[in-house]
Amino acid sequence: MKHKPLPLTEDEVLKLEEIVRKGADWRSRDRATTLLLLSRGEPAKTVAEVQGVCKKTVHERRQLWLDKGFASLVDAHRKGAPSKLAAYLPAIEAWARAMPLTVSDVQKRLAEEFDVTVHGNTVRNALQRLGFVWKRTRYSLKKT
Repeated sequence: MKHKPLPLTEDEVLKLEEIVRKGADWRSRDRATTLLLLSRGEPAKTVAEVQGVCKKTVHERRQLWLDKGFASLVDAHRKGAPSKLAAYLPAIEAWARAMPLTVSDVQKRLAEEFDVTVHGNTVRNALQRLGFVWKRTRYSLKKT
């Protein structure tokens, strides 16, 4: 399907170039680059080859731009299961600050106090998000 060059105003071109140069998210920069190439009259096939995406992706980005404008550059919310420990994070943080606990200790306390059973990796990830790290103690190499 052949499209005319994407009609962009000078302000839109300047904002898109700014996003390409200084954007924090690589996906937004990539989408802005696609739009700039299309505005210069490049065919979708060439844009797809240059960016390493399929032609359908280029057409979708064009259509989203026409529908939503700059809102099309930002990632949509991704679906997924809600955190199993979101309600218990304050308690886990209080326990970890009170005394050093292993992941299995936290699992046991969750099971005893809240009747919640979760995998150890889930607890470990929650502790890491709270800023806790565990490092193995190392024996001194200098023996006396």
